[in-house]
Amino acid sequence: MLPCYVVLDLETTGGNASQDRITEIAAVRMEDGQEVARWSTLVHPGVPIPPFIQSLTGITDAMVADAPDFAEVAPELIRILDGAVLVAHNVRFDHGFVQNELARLDMALKTKTLCTVRLSRKLYPQHKGHGLDALLLRHGLHTETRHRAMGDVEVVLAWLRVVTAELGLDQVRHEAQVLLQGGTSLPPHLETSISDIPETVGVYLFYGEGTRPLYVGKGVHLRTRVMSHFQSANKVAREMRLLQGVRRVEWRETAGELGAQLLKSRLVKELQPVYNRKLRRHEMPALPSWPYSGPVAIREHDATSGRTDIHVFDRWCHLATVQDPAALDEALQARQSLVFDLDTYRILLKRLTQPAGRDPSVFSLNRTELTPDAWVDQPN
Repeated sequence: MLPCYVVLDLETTGGNASQDRITEIAAVRMEDGQEVARWSTLVHPGVPIPPFIQSLTGITDAMVADAPDFAEVAPELIRILDGAVLVAHNVRFDHGFVQNELARLDMALKTKTLCTVRLSRKLYPQHKGHGLDALLLRHGLHTETRHRAMGDVEVVLAWLRVVTAELGLDQVRHEAQVLLQGGTSLPPHLETSISDIPETVGVYLFYGEGTRPLYVGKGVHLRTRVMSHFQSANKVAREMRLLQGVRRVEWRETAGELGAQLLKSRLVKELQPVYNRKLRRHEMPALPSWPYSGPVAIREHDATSGRTDIHVFDRWCHLATVQDPAALDEALQARQSLVFDLDTYRILLKRLTQPAGRDPSVFSLNRTELTPDAWVDQPN
């Protein structure tokens, strides 16, 4: 498949790489299609193993009582990984645990990674399940030691042999190389192609299996902002919990940061995402006078996408965000039903109280300053 790789599997005390610990490591090193090293060891985690994990893996506190701790086995792990691609089923899990354990020793893990869950998705897109149990069933594989580190390593190795025989070495190698070049921080269950997300300003929504979003965020560069979540997942427990459930990403472009702030605020209230901070009740502030004689429009333009948004406000209320004069007329006709929102007020107040000097993107609609030129795609 690859010139040099190590199939690795871990057993752990739980699923959180920043809090839980490793209890078993198994690794098989392959060079030019041949096995050149095999190693496994129990590891003393330094914490009790939860009863559920003991039942799942068969690894008990008694079994690891005299086992070496991670600091003792780290040199051998680094030696077997040296110069190789780390291959694992859901590699972010194993890579994250090794990274965190080494970080506690002030050591860094420098190796490329390849996820065989993602490889299975690439090779067999017609199938839905790509976990180890699904692969065992689909390809007629067998193991007596499921949920033990070396047993799961042997399942992955057997699967690689089967798919190479079925599809050919060239196809398996090609798809593996594509994945190596495509960013290994991504979870294997992510159905959205990160390359499809634009590097424009806007709002992104993380979804799990259901229709209610898990999280709504905003970014000036959407793809970079989304990637930052995945890259920090192994270091931040809250990010890990969130991203373990993410299946797809949706996004909505805006013409500027103000539009993204307004859209995120509205979507959080409407959709009630699971991981966004709960809305708190605030005492109503003493509102300053509306500094205009009537409604105003704030123009935002994104030179990259060519998008122009006009945000319409009156008396601290957001009427609408529009892209053409006809929609502006409709928004102005809706002024009789103004709805005050404290978050919108704070966003707008910050924008209107920026350092001295008239903001050229703010147009007074009472004096019809929003000329036809304002709708032309040109920078402010």
